[in-house]
Amino acid sequence: MNTWGERRGMLAALGVLALAASTGCVSNSTYQLAKSNAENAKLLYLNEQRRAQELSATVKQQKLEMESLEATLRETREKLGRTDREWRETRDELLKLKIEQEQRHKGRQRLVEAQPTLEAEKAAVAAEVEARFKQQAESEDAKRRLKELMQQLQSVLQQF
Repeated sequence: MNTWGERRGMLAALGVLALAASTGCVSNSTYQLAKSNAENAKLLYLNEQRRAQELSATVKQQKLEMESLEATLRETREKLGRTDREWRETRDELLKLKIEQEQRHKGRQRLVEAQPTLEAEKAAVAAEVEARFKQQAESEDAKRRLKELMQQLQSVLQQF
C-alpha cells in the first residue's frame, strides 16, 4: 500500500540519506543525528501508517452505518407509503359512509315530511270509501224499497 504516509516516511529517510551523503564525511555526532532522524522518520512513518489504518477502519464503519441508515430510510418510506394508502382508503370509506348516512337522513326527512300528506290522503280515501259504502247501502236500501213498492203495487193491481 503506497499511501501518502508511506511516501512521506520514505522521503524523510531519503532526505536524511541525502543530507548524510552531501556532507561527505560523517562524524560520530552526525551519524548519531542521522540515525536519530532515520528512527524519527520511521516512527513518523509507522504513526502515519497506523493513522491511515484507523481512518480506513473508521471509513468502513461509517459506510456500514450509512448503508444501515439507508435501509432504515427505505423501510420508513415504504411504511409511510402504506400508511398513506391506508389513510386514503379509510378516508374514502368514511366519506362513503357519511354520504350514505346523509341520504338515509334525507329519506327519513322526506318520509316525515310526507307523512302528514299521506295521513291526509289516507283519511280522504277512508272518507271516500265510507261515503261509497253509505251510497251503496242507500242504493241497496232504495232498491229494496223499490222492490217492496213494486210488490205492493202488484198485489194492489192483482186485487183489481
